[in-house]
Amino acid sequence: MAVSNITRNLRDGELVIKDGGSAQLAVLLDQGDLTWTQRQQTIEVKDRGSIATGHLRKGDEESTTISFSAKWTQLIGKTASSSDPLQLYELLMFQSGSGVTSTSPTGEQETLTFEFTVIDPAGVASEKITFSKVYRETLTMSEGNDANLIAFTGRAFQTSPTIQRLET
Repeated sequence: MAVSNITRNLRDGELVIKDGGSAQLAVLLDQGDLTWTQRQQTIEVKDRGSIATGHLRKGDEESTTISFSAKWTQLIGKTASSSDPLQLYELLMFQSGSGVTSTSPTGEQETLTFEFTVIDPAGVASEKITFSKVYRETLTMSEGNDANLIAFTGRAFQTSPTIQRLET
């Protein structure tokens, strides 16, 4: 398979959020600032405080942190009218009346699946990055001069996302 040397940027990506049922939403008006961090905990075992005679051990696994922000036109749609489209706020908040269901079993923290597709401008090496069991830590709405923003911060209950090459 060919490798592309064209750098990707915010014009090449699309974030789609899916629930445990049939609801899914392509995040429109996003800022192109999706970030995720994969962490590895390490235990430093020192000999009486000395690194020279100590060693390193793997620590506990860490979940992946994920964040993004998007401009919003309205916060509720589906919960206001059954014929209006689902809005990002309703999806991320599992708003009552929106029909959004968790990807986790009943009794566990509510989660969603995030799929970030990056299209290769050269058409040879597009990729899909999937974050499973994403749960919300914070959701911040802010007013702005040019646009109001909704900023999501959460975690994917996995050590790293699943990355797959898409066939062209």
